Amino acid sequence: MEHGNSITSGDDAAAASRSAVVLSAEHISKTFGGIAALVDVGFELRRGEIHALMGENGAGKSTLMKILSGIYTDYDGTVNVDAHPVRFAGVRDAEHAGIAIIHQELNLVPELSVADNIFLGREKLIAGLIVDRKASSHAAGALLQRLGIELNPEARVGSLRVGEQQLVEIAKALSMSARILIMDEPTSALSPAECQRLFRIIRQLADNGVAIVYISHRIDEVMHLASRVTVFRDGRRVLTEAMAKLDEDSIISAMVGRNLLASSQEERGPSGKVVLSVSGLSLSKPDRHGWRTALDGVAFDLAEGEILGIGGLLGSGRTEILETIFGSSGGRAGGEIRLD
Repeated sequence: MEHGNSITSGDDAAAASRSAVVLSAEHISKTFGGIAALVDVGFELRRGEIHALMGENGAGKSTLMKILSGIYTDYDGTVNVDAHPVRFAGVRDAEHAGIAIIHQELNLVPELSVADNIFLGREKLIAGLIVDRKASSHAAGALLQRLGIELNPEARVGSLRVGEQQLVEIAKALSMSARILIMDEPTSALSPAECQRLFRIIRQLADNGVAIVYISHRIDEVMHLASRVTVFRDGRRVLTEAMAKLDEDSIISAMVGRNLLASSQEERGPSGKVVLSVSGLSLSKPDRHGWRTALDGVAFDLAEGEILGIGGLLGSGRTEILETIFGSSGGRAGGEIRLD
């Protein structure tokens, strides 16, 4: 074996490959009706990394990702793929370049099978005329197995849980040979167990060289998952740093532009005067089978100066609680609501 600066070991070559920038944006600006959504933004994504993108609502995260994935085509600045400038004319152009985006609102057809959704618009055909469902099912099954996803390729997507539908979206993106995957709030409607399964798949993809942009508001989640984080605020990039060098407080400060002290929250605690009291709140809503129970026995008090959080998965009744209190639930409501 020869020694010298011109010789690169296998480990060094692998490290160099993983650090290669596969997607970048330079001086990106975007306006909507004279309102600036992005101002001179830069961003880069490396092969095999999980790069978290964070910021408050309206910070510009989704706008930039829609530019990088070909949804928005009118903008100022330059997008590069493998260090070559590109200008996508649409989503198909971005997909051909190996870029796929999975939106928070899943883009699946509930009445079609898993296999049909994976190859939708790219169906496997017999003699160029007839959809070869057997071939599609076999190819989808092989793809799911390679990803470690235990789903029946012939199952109707509408019968799957939200977490399983999320995995179908990932399989669909990878069936198009995506090497750059953009995920917008992928865990917003998932249970903890579904989140852990999704994280396992994401780490597996990154280990195989797929570059992933992970948009989320959940700081604890991204701190355990991402290797780097970029923070946007008011349409500008304010931070890009290795996750290992940051803590939760520094990320929050970058997002909101100021330090948040726990002591100040304690000083601004509720006064104790109850301004809203809800007891026995119930709601029944009509559906095709008659009436279904949306709320049953909900009760809480809200004190002056208090911020009350209502959490739960999609369909758990969060929205119905607020609509019933407000009087716009559109069903049979019961219970008692007291003001002051």
